[in-house]
Amino acid sequence: MLLLLVSGIMTAQETEFKFTKDGFTDYVIGTVPNKTASELYKKSIDWINITYKNPREVIKAQIENDYIRIEGISSSMLCKKILLSNICENGRYQIEISFKDGKYKFDVISLESYLSASQYSSGGWYPVGLTNTSYAYKESGELRSTFKNYPEEIETTFNSLNNELKKTLESDTIPSKKDGW
Repeated sequence: MLLLLVSGIMTAQETEFKFTKDGFTDYVIGTVPNKTASELYKKSIDWINITYKNPREVIKAQIENDYIRIEGISSSMLCKKILLSNICENGRYQIEISFKDGKYKFDVISLESYLSASQYSSGGWYPVGLTNTSYAYKESGELRSTFKNYPEEIETTFNSLNNELKKTLESDTIPSKKDGW
């Protein structure tokens, strides 16, 4: 019985992203019963076309019916509390969506923040640590005040994208921007 319990825990799959002192969730698995990998792939392309302003620029790599890698930008996704104000930076992310019959994997490959050029910095895109989040936490495990918004903002961004994708994949219709006009 103990062996069964342990094997169940070890094969448990994440269904939501979490940002903790131990790191950011590696990936989530979504189940979509009665849909083939091919159907899920095609519906994901539909979702990208509806969700992103320039879908052809967003898609960075793809192998039909296997996976799609996209790159997006979220304005004001990464806000830091500095002194008495919040300073928000754009976040650039890469996501890889892989497909199997009846399920898909939503994997955040990378996250970067944009730092504007100043007299102290040349500016540009800088990686945001997802596997090692120690920069955001004190040794006690308490969140540093500068990064207090990171967990919620990062979780919300990727959970929202994943939920929107899942709704599209579960639907039997193609979503349209023209609805309701």
